[in-house]
Amino acid sequence: MFKKYYILFKVTCSNKHRYRIQHGTVEIPLVRQGSDLSVEASVWCATRPSQPASATPGMDYVASSKRVVFPSGKMEATCPLTILDDAQRPALEGNETFVMFLNTAQGVELAEPSQSTVIIDDSYQDVPSMQFEKEKYEVEEAKGVLTVHVLRSGDLSSETTVRCYTRQGSAIPREDYTERPDADASTITFQPGDKVKNCTVYVIDDTTLEAEEEFHLVLGRPLSGDVAGARVGSLGKTKVTITNKEDAPTLQFEQASYQVLEPSVQEGMATITLHVVRTGDRNKNTRVRCSTRDGSAQSGLDYNPKSRILKFKQGVARADFSVEILANDDREWHESFSVVLGPDEPVEAVLGEITMATVTIIDQEASGSLILPSPPIVVSLADYDDLEGATNEGSKQKPSPGYPLVCVTPCDPHYPKFSQTRERCEEGGINSSTIHFKWEVSSPSDNNGARTPFETITDKTPYTSANHMVLESIYFGRKFHVRCLAQARDRKGQAGIPLRSTAVVIGSDNAICHTPVSAGAARGFQAQSFVASLMYLDVKHKEHPNRIHISIQIPHQDGMLPLISTMPIQNLHLLLSESIYRQQHVCSNLLSLDQLKGISEAGFLDTNSSRVPLLAPGYDRPYQFDATVREARAIQLYHHLNLKSCIWTFDAYYHMTELLDVCGGSVSADFQVRDSAQSYLTVMVPLYVSYIYVTAPRGWASLEHHTEMEFSFFYDTVLWRMGIQTDSVLSARLQVIRIYIREDGRLVIEFKTQAKFRGQFVLQHHTLPDQHSRILPPEHLGDIEFELELVWSAQTFDSPYQLWRAISSYNRKDYSGEYTVYLVPCTVQPTQSWLDPSKKGLSCTAHAAEKFLLPISFQQTNRPVPVVYSLNTEFHLCNNDKVFLMDPSTTEMSLQEMDYKGSFSMGQTLFGRVLWNPKQNLDSAYRLVLEKVYLCTGRNGYVPFFDPTGTIYNEGPQYGCIQPNKNLKHRFLLLDRNHPEMVDQFFHDVPFNANFAGDVSEYRSMRDMPGMDGFFMKVDALYKVEAGHQWYLQAIYLIGPESASPRLRRSLVYKAVAQRVHRDLVDARGKLMLHDSLIYDGDDESDTRNGTNMKMLHLEQTRTSQAMTAGIATGGGVAIFALAVALIVACMCLLRQGSSTKFAPKGVLNHKVEVVGGGDNGKLGCETGGTYMQPYRNINLLEKNEGVELRSVTGVRVKQINLHVKVHNNLRDGTEV
Repeated sequence: MFKKYYILFKVTCSNKHRYRIQHGTVEIPLVRQGSDLSVEASVWCATRPSQPASATPGMDYVASSKRVVFPSGKMEATCPLTILDDAQRPALEGNETFVMFLNTAQGVELAEPSQSTVIIDDSYQDVPSMQFEKEKYEVEEAKGVLTVHVLRSGDLSSETTVRCYTRQGSAIPREDYTERPDADASTITFQPGDKVKNCTVYVIDDTTLEAEEEFHLVLGRPLSGDVAGARVGSLGKTKVTITNKEDAPTLQFEQASYQVLEPSVQEGMATITLHVVRTGDRNKNTRVRCSTRDGSAQSGLDYNPKSRILKFKQGVARADFSVEILANDDREWHESFSVVLGPDEPVEAVLGEITMATVTIIDQEASGSLILPSPPIVVSLADYDDLEGATNEGSKQKPSPGYPLVCVTPCDPHYPKFSQTRERCEEGGINSSTIHFKWEVSSPSDNNGARTPFETITDKTPYTSANHMVLESIYFGRKFHVRCLAQARDRKGQAGIPLRSTAVVIGSDNAICHTPVSAGAARGFQAQSFVASLMYLDVKHKEHPNRIHISIQIPHQDGMLPLISTMPIQNLHLLLSESIYRQQHVCSNLLSLDQLKGISEAGFLDTNSSRVPLLAPGYDRPYQFDATVREARAIQLYHHLNLKSCIWTFDAYYHMTELLDVCGGSVSADFQVRDSAQSYLTVMVPLYVSYIYVTAPRGWASLEHHTEMEFSFFYDTVLWRMGIQTDSVLSARLQVIRIYIREDGRLVIEFKTQAKFRGQFVLQHHTLPDQHSRILPPEHLGDIEFELELVWSAQTFDSPYQLWRAISSYNRKDYSGEYTVYLVPCTVQPTQSWLDPSKKGLSCTAHAAEKFLLPISFQQTNRPVPVVYSLNTEFHLCNNDKVFLMDPSTTEMSLQEMDYKGSFSMGQTLFGRVLWNPKQNLDSAYRLVLEKVYLCTGRNGYVPFFDPTGTIYNEGPQYGCIQPNKNLKHRFLLLDRNHPEMVDQFFHDVPFNANFAGDVSEYRSMRDMPGMDGFFMKVDALYKVEAGHQWYLQAIYLIGPESASPRLRRSLVYKAVAQRVHRDLVDARGKLMLHDSLIYDGDDESDTRNGTNMKMLHLEQTRTSQAMTAGIATGGGVAIFALAVALIVACMCLLRQGSSTKFAPKGVLNHKVEVVGGGDNGKLGCETGGTYMQPYRNINLLEKNEGVELRSVTGVRVKQINLHVKVHNNLRDGTEV
């Protein structure tokens, strides 16, 4: 008996399944029924459109046919189905249906219902929905408006509206914001397809500081043209917060930086005013302190210091703070100081962002200090009064090829932003009349858009120059590229930094005098005939009796220059640029009447400018004859040109003898009219006429003609040639690579050249023996000479690079000036290949030397302040005895911390000690003992230094405070262990109270420290000297074996000796008596090594303002005495052993040594150039050290103590190495 099994859809209401459009993949349940479900069964589940068709497969759902398997024992299974959402283009479609059915059952039979209707519910999902973009917004009160986005989703095919209105919170309508009422006036309308609309709320700004306030925006009453209507989304309400932090009373400088010109000595003083502004709430009284702070500019020397309270009353928005700038005759770089608000907090206000302003004092004598505020602008002279219109980005107007160009600088009142740049020009001291101009041109672009490089115009003519603010039209043509270069000059004529303008392209359609043959073309030139006539003026003529009137009329084309002469016109380049080549052209328009005085009284150039009616047609263009803009000689020429008729008219009135004698003409009688005493003459005069045109980028092109007797001329078209002839052919580019001063003080200039010809530059060549390459210094440097050397040349003749070096013959303090470099060019044949000249010499042809101008501003480096020169020792100053007695080898305090960097005030005791570095401890085998202590101060800022060999600074032997010196104002021997009777005990009756530490019981514990010895003194006596002096301490000490260390006792107090030799190291002749061991640490067998240390002493300023004034006047103009500079000097450069030693750790003070020069094997060179850094060398006395010999004489001894020289930058004095 067979068993029956059935598969059917799970029963639902009316056998229908309802799903929303966004469900995606859904599972349709299937049920298997029967008594025995142990057998696996399957059935196919498929879809088909409903009747009538509703849902569309592929658009509303994915058509499918899938096999569903019922495993053994399972009663239920699912048939997957994918519903498609129209999220990309949502449309409200209502309910749509399709059919899912079962077929092809295996192992079972199908039962009813075997099909089911699937309903896609789209009655809500795509209903138009409107909501805000964010839950809350924040708006600053000062902005005045808030724009909130309202988003619409769902079906966008119909028009939808919604109200966007406000609801009051802590913010009050009409006081804090403009209300949007819940009315139709607040309706926002979405047109079909619109997704976003703006809901705008206006915020009312005031100047009163208030707390944050808020209100709400609400969406309501959504409406749609569709029957399904519209709805408001989840974000139908948003919170708006109004902030007004900007209303907080805020004080700050109007700008962060100011500039002021340093006044001249004659002016004495200048004033700069800084503006402090208050923004925000101004309803309260506010005050703040404003003070100056030193920078590179020093108060009292460069400006007068100032500090005062700025008060802002109610309603006041700005306060001024003025600072006086002092004249300083020294040539300096630009210096600056700061003006700060504070340090006290302002009252009833807060500080803004700009709480410190930097004031830069512009020294006009400093090199490179002058620069225009912004680049210049090139426009047509016709647009000189309308630069804004001509330079507007939207303007398509190009300069005309028939009218001059003008280079307008930011210091010109015609500049578009002159109201802004005027103040900058005045601050920089820029005089518009002294600005230097250059012009650069490039040829028209070809069909591919390529053009030649820009080249500088250097050719001048009898009528124009290339370095004027106006560029005449003879230097450019249609479609040329032109730009200018402007360079300001200071009161002494020194050139500043040049600035280039943006290139302009000359127009072709806006010409004034067109070419009738090819108008608008870049290479079109006319060839129309000109008219020349002769007329005899009888004796009755008022102005020119008994003269031959020569009148020449020439048709004009833009950019043309006519030349007229009765002599042949040859070699255009020299004829136009060199006046000597024009002297033979007496009867021409090449010479003016002023140049013809004594030769002829007539000429073709009219000197009477009043003859031309300036407002007549053809003479009425802007600045056409303005002598304040154009050159006078150019105006003299262009008086002969009528720009309306485009005709040149030249008239000359010659006596017959002048035509014959100086013009090369001849006269013959033609005929005589009956019954008349007047004779008509035929004058035959040779006439040469040339039309001159510029070519790009170099050279001139001309059309020339020569005629006799008759003045009818017909000319062919002029030829075109690329290139303006503005430079000589044998040119080059010269670039300075390096300028420095050798260790012997001589100036070295290294530069490279790139020849712009085929060949090379040579020092000298046999083909031109009288020419040689050289460099000439400025005339004010006297008879100094330079040795020029060719260091290297590229192995080619095609624009080779060459490296040159010039060395001065002797030393100078200042090498500044304009140098002239002459290089001899040597050219080769175009096909000549490279051949090494070292074998047979360079086979070439030499030419006259090319000239290059090389401005150099260079001075000798200031002598550095010596900081350390010692036997691996340190010189410390302390202001208390606890630090003074600290053992550096056991304490955790570093050497830097133990060295007191502050100043000493009246009544204090100064403690000084000399010690070797604990990391280089010599243990108990050697002992350091102080022998002498000196105190001195320089005269007029002189800095004493210790250089006994004279090799460090090349100024001869110098001994610091030891030797009397005319540059020392005061010098004292404070302590002398061997001769205590020679010391100075008083200064102006004030005792020094100086003692060695070992001689006083409370400081004898220092004896237990073999690597250290000290002394102490009172500083009261130093306050007897006027302020501004820098005091220096110099200590002489011995390092020797413990057994040989001197321990001489002396009493605690010594009486002053009335008559004594004042300096024990000076003989009767005033010469220094020093043992060589103090100066030279030789290789003798002495076990004792001498050393000397120097240290600057800082005193606290306690003088009155009167003393400060005296100190400023005599001591360098500083208001504070202390200039924290350490100055420790050692005897010589030893380090002879190049052994491998330990380097001191990086944390140890003075673990690096900076010396001048460097030698091999680790030696410290004293006479070679350059600098290098080398760590200290440590020697372990108890172990074997490579390269160091140890001798055993009563304990462990060292043959040689490491010496080092350390030179630092002195940031306070401005000196450097």
